Amino acid sequence: MFINEVGIIIGGVPTITVNYNNPSEEELDSINKCALLSCILNFAEILISPVESFESNNYTFAFKKDKIIGVEEEETELHAYFIMKRYKKFNKDLNSKIIPVLERIIKKFKEKYKNRDFSYSTQFIDFREDINKIIGISSMNIEQKVELLFFG
Repeated sequence: MFINEVGIIIGGVPTITVNYNNPSEEELDSINKCALLSCILNFAEILISPVESFESNNYTFAFKKDKIIGVEEEETELHAYFIMKRYKKFNKDLNSKIIPVLERIIKKFKEKYKNRDFSYSTQFIDFREDINKIIGISSMNIEQKVELLFFG
């Protein structure tokens, strides 16, 4: 399983994105992608609930939905997601491996950032390190794995 991207969307707004496949992706591309994912999730939740994943020819998308308390004790929807290269054991791994990791990401994010104004996404940049620690080596490409082996 190779994870291309991990992110958090709060109230339909991309809050944090970690792109392992294309780290230099333009911020506008990331915002557009998260907006599209948010629209797809909202539409799918009207038809099918709960939504945990989608599959395309090349990629699988896994989601976990939760709520987070923002400023003035207002509750806002929060989605954590993975975008992965499609692989055969995805359906088997979804509930046993993928969803628990998304739950850990959500739990850590909620512990760190409850009662915040979520409209300023720059305040969450440091959370990328937390995501990297939770995700671990499965998100690294070959060059990153070699660098980790030889340079710590």
